[in-house]
Amino acid sequence: MVTGDLARFAIQLACWACERIALTDPANIRTKEHAADLVTDTDTAIEAEVRRRIAEQLPGHALRGEEFGAAGPDGAEYTWYCDPVDGTTNYANGVAWCSFSLCCWDADGPLVGVVGDPFRRRVAVGVRGDGARLLALDATWHPVSDEGKALSARAGSGLGGSVVTTEWLAHVPWHGMLGTVAALADAACTVRVMGSSTLSLLQVGLGVAAGCLIGHYSPIDDSAAVLIGTEAGAVACGIDGVPSVAPDGGILLAAPGFREEILAAWRHGAG
Repeated sequence: MVTGDLARFAIQLACWACERIALTDPANIRTKEHAADLVTDTDTAIEAEVRRRIAEQLPGHALRGEEFGAAGPDGAEYTWYCDPVDGTTNYANGVAWCSFSLCCWDADGPLVGVVGDPFRRRVAVGVRGDGARLLALDATWHPVSDEGKALSARAGSGLGGSVVTTEWLAHVPWHGMLGTVAALADAACTVRVMGSSTLSLLQVGLGVAAGCLIGHYSPIDDSAAVLIGTEAGAVACGIDGVPSVAPDGGILLAAPGFREEILAAWRHGAG
């Protein structure tokens, strides 16, 4: 299957998931590893449908999901990473800030990524080497246009007056988070913690945030949004500053003009 076909498949799933999330009240809210780790019937139903469609339409592909773990053959040419509802705590509590994330990897890393933003009726798409775009969804939850709007990371430099996004590590601060926030505040930068690492990273690709810091990179939660961001012109790295879309530990995704200042604040916070 060619890359364009994979992108169309992923977009169709993202549109369907957006409709399901936006129009379904959270039901059967329960916990997983701890009391702050929530899951709902919407999470499991969406991932089950993603698994079904991949098995049916893309035989031989593998899947790694947030709710049900691994499926498909070891050593598959393509592996999909899916978080059916990133920001379940928000969703379960009626906060309209959560997302659907799906990313297809090949031997060279993330290839196609989609992020569905259900409460704003839009789907962001990134294809390695082919840029990133934002699709508005109509009343029937289909893209208004196949082309969408080309995405570009924020231009300029200097953190004063800008926004940097981040997220808790589960429900607690990640190592160095509080010191990093303080260093960014000293630079007159405002930090936002909204409750979905996928959407927080996506703000960089949308050209909204100067950068995003995530305390621990996860391909399930983060790889689609990171691919979209880098295809929009942002840069990704670990705390060592070495460019990487999938670093060990934490990840910084930033517009080029802001990268060094945010990286310095991160290093300062980490001590």
